[in-house]
Amino acid sequence: MLGATVLMVLAAAGTASAGEPVRRALVVAYNGSENPQRPPLRYADDDGLLWAEALSRLGFETRLLTLPDADTARRRSPFLGRAQPPTSAALSAAVSLIAKANRADRAAGRSTDVMVVYVGHGDVGEDGRAYLTLLDRELDQTALYAEVIDSLEADFIHLLVDACHASGVVGSRGDEDPKVLRQLQGLLDREQFARRPNVGVAFAESDTGQTHEWSQWRAGVFSHLVRSALLGGADINGDGQIEYSELQAFVAAAMAGLENLPSKLSVHTLPPAQDPRRPLTSQTRSGPVLELPPTHPALRLSIEDEVGTRMLDVHRAAGEHLRLALPPRESYWIRTPDGEAHITQEALERGLPALKPLELSVRGPVAENYRHGLFRVPFGRAFYEGFATSSGIVPVEFPSPAAEAPLVPVQASREVAPREAHRWELGTTVSRPSLGANGLAVGVTGAWRSSSFPWRYGAQVSYGVAPGVWLNGGTLHRVSVLATVGLESAESVSATAEVGAGWAMLGITAPWGDQADLAVLAGRAAAGIRFDFQGITWRAQAHVLADWARRDGVRHWNLAPGVTLAVAVGK
Repeated sequence: MLGATVLMVLAAAGTASAGEPVRRALVVAYNGSENPQRPPLRYADDDGLLWAEALSRLGFETRLLTLPDADTARRRSPFLGRAQPPTSAALSAAVSLIAKANRADRAAGRSTDVMVVYVGHGDVGEDGRAYLTLLDRELDQTALYAEVIDSLEADFIHLLVDACHASGVVGSRGDEDPKVLRQLQGLLDREQFARRPNVGVAFAESDTGQTHEWSQWRAGVFSHLVRSALLGGADINGDGQIEYSELQAFVAAAMAGLENLPSKLSVHTLPPAQDPRRPLTSQTRSGPVLELPPTHPALRLSIEDEVGTRMLDVHRAAGEHLRLALPPRESYWIRTPDGEAHITQEALERGLPALKPLELSVRGPVAENYRHGLFRVPFGRAFYEGFATSSGIVPVEFPSPAAEAPLVPVQASREVAPREAHRWELGTTVSRPSLGANGLAVGVTGAWRSSSFPWRYGAQVSYGVAPGVWLNGGTLHRVSVLATVGLESAESVSATAEVGAGWAMLGITAPWGDQADLAVLAGRAAAGIRFDFQGITWRAQAHVLADWARRDGVRHWNLAPGVTLAVAVGK
């Protein structure tokens, strides 16, 4: 019976993800350069961490290769603890692990998408070969295709390249010589991708061969704009997916207001020829969300976390629905050109809070141009359709007016509540009875857990009953109250581990009389999975209960294995 319960839970978890491809990501970010004439980058490692957090929030199983500097290493992120240095060996190992997982999913009938993000130095050697820089080698065109793209064994691969070198507060990424730009574009040659119809690419360039970064964002302009798009800023038709045409149009709108820069920045996309409308991302139903209905006026805003890390920027036109997926944080700062507000994760579902006056000082003519020029032009359906027509890209489909109606009410934001806000759970348990009795005990359990990740603290109350398992038909009852601590990730599907300790009462009701032990030291250890199914968050665990209980006048430990299936019921 216990085995059947576990199989049913795992089957439900698999069904939950059957409609979407399994998405994985490999992020490589490196500040250094093998060329002594190239100064180290300042923000490639910050970009790598932001990419890992954003893609994980969007449901990607993400691997990060980076070597954080001292400032980045002080940030609190679970990705820093498991990041590997960007070496050739680490890259090969990460590609092998992703390929192995892709083979297993494809054998099971699931489609797979992999996003590869590179942030770092792009350069050209003395032999004229363009390459991307790793800690211990140069990754040229041959290696990029053979060792990474072709070795991932995915149905679709999306390659995002921010190859660069940096200088100054607003510096350059790339060499000022246009020859370098032409050589780097060779890495992303259209002919190469024509032979790989399942591969799409996005990369930045300029008329001088430079791409840009901004110290206020602690990130490259290209990477920041693309993350803002993928986290929901570019979703022009409200389907929760970001296609290549939406990404390119969003970035074009964001940069349309820039003037008098040392070089003109643009972003190019080449969607997979096999499916030009293949989405780069789809928003998961779980996680922190800021959602605004179409009735909201035009809005230009930026979102930062509690320590000032810039997460995204958008300028949505009036009459457009907006749903932004945010990497998990305890709180956020929401800023517009005129105001700001500090909001907790739990309060996001109530929409945009009241803003207080904002004072911001920006220094330098280029930085001032970025501040006032970027996102000056609102992004809406009219801009998108004009851009798609003029550029010849494959456009998205827009729902009919009847299909759009469910998105209009403000209540829509409550239908997709942030999973990290789910603190209350109710469930059922099946286990072996305590005190070494034979048979089965069934029961109910309620739990509260904190919304922090990866450590979650809380409390659990349980009641179980095992009818007729005691001597002469007696019924065994158990009530427990435990303090708990658990470990799980903020991803939509996560392995879980949890331990608890506290107090229990054991009682026996029987025709020949009742007995009770009211002071039992109790513990619980559990491991399992948390997942979303049909818009509901479920938790399935195998557990072992431990009671320091009295039997025949002597206390000893009684262990009782079992399973728990619980559902989130509130915040």
